[in-house]
Amino acid sequence: MARTRRGMPILRLSAGLVVAAALMVGWLWRAPRPHRTPDPGPPEVATTLANTWRAGPGEVVAFADTMARQSVETLAGLGIPRDVIHVERLESSRGSTMRWEVRGRVPEDVPLALCNLWLSRIARRLGGEVLDGREDLQGSRLSMLIGLGGDRTTLVTLRRTPAVQRTAGRIALIIDDCGYQSRKLIQSFCDIAHPLTFSIFPDERETVWTAEQAAKSGHGVMVHLPMEPNDYPTRDPGQGAIFIAHPYDRIRQITRHALTTVPHAKGVNNHMGSRVTQDRRVIGYVLEEVERQGYYFVDSVTSPTSVAYDVSVGMGIPSARNATFVDLESDADAIERRLRRLAMTARQTGTAVGIAHARSETQEVLARVMPELVAEGFEFVTAAEAVR
Repeated sequence: MARTRRGMPILRLSAGLVVAAALMVGWLWRAPRPHRTPDPGPPEVATTLANTWRAGPGEVVAFADTMARQSVETLAGLGIPRDVIHVERLESSRGSTMRWEVRGRVPEDVPLALCNLWLSRIARRLGGEVLDGREDLQGSRLSMLIGLGGDRTTLVTLRRTPAVQRTAGRIALIIDDCGYQSRKLIQSFCDIAHPLTFSIFPDERETVWTAEQAAKSGHGVMVHLPMEPNDYPTRDPGQGAIFIAHPYDRIRQITRHALTTVPHAKGVNNHMGSRVTQDRRVIGYVLEEVERQGYYFVDSVTSPTSVAYDVSVGMGIPSARNATFVDLESDADAIERRLRRLAMTARQTGTAVGIAHARSETQEVLARVMPELVAEGFEFVTAAEAVR
C-alpha cells in the first residue's frame, strides 16, 4: 500500500534551526494520516527461465535443454519426488534433433492430465509445443513428444504407481501493510485457523492492537520497515522510511525505533525499498541493527536486483526471500492461482514464503483455499519458522 509522508509548515529559520525542526518533526510529531489508496505493488519478479526466455527459430538445442530442466521442476512442483524423476541424454543420431528423455513415476493422487497440462504450458512458454501426447486407456501411462518448430527434442514418459507418495511442503504467508486497517478486517485474518505472519508498520494508529491481536490468535508478527523505492517520489514509502541519503547513525536510529514499536515482532521485511535493497552499504546498515536485536529478515524482493537476502545470509541472520506476491491482482481467481503456484514452489524447495496484503478479497481466498492445501498435505508455518 502507498504510504503518505507527513509534513507541517515551517517558518523562516536559520539553517541550523531548520535542520533541528525537521528532526523534531520526524521523531516527535504524530498527526493522523490521510486516507490511503491501494498500491498496485511491485511487478512480479521472474524467478524461472520459463518466465524470462523464449526460444527463437533454430534454437533447438537451447529449447531442448531448457525444456528438460523445466520438466523436472514442474513435475516436482506437482508433488512428484525428485528421486523418481530421471533425465537421460539421448545418443546423437544423424538428422535427429531428439536430445532428452524424461521419465517419472507418478503418485496415484497426481492426475496424469494435470501433468500433461503443466508440461504443455511450459513448452508453450518456451516457444515450443507438444507434437504428440498419448495416455493409455487405464490412465496409468502418459507419453508426450515435445519439440520446437516441428523438430522433436524431448520425450516425457510418466507412469502412475501406488509405491510413490506425493511430496508436499511448508508455506509461510506474510500479510503485509498492516497497522491502519479496520479492526474488523484484521480480525477476519486473525480468525483464519492456519498460521499467518502479520507484517505491521511502526507508529500506525492500530499498530499495537494489530500486533497484540495477531499474537493472541497464535499468528506471527514482524515489522514492515519502509524504505526508499527506485521511483521515489512517484511512490512514497511514508514516514519513518530509510533513504539512501541518510547517514549511518540515522539509519540505525530509524531501524532501532521501528523494531521497538511493534509488540511481539521477531522479524523484519521491507516495504517498497527497491533502491535501498540494491545498495549493499545501506541495507548493511539496516541489517546490522536487525542482527543486534536478534531479529530475522525477509527480503520482499521488490527489485529483481535486490542484494538484501544475500547480505543478510552473509551476516548470519536467519533469512528468507519472498517467492511471489499472491495478490497483485484483486480478482479471486488470480489470487488463488498465485497461491497454488506458491504451493508448487513449496513442493520444489521444501519451504516457500509468499506475501499477501490485508484486503478483504485476499482474506476470502485464504480462508477458503488454505484448508484445501492442508488437506493436500501442505503445512502452513510462520515466517519465523520458515527462515533459515
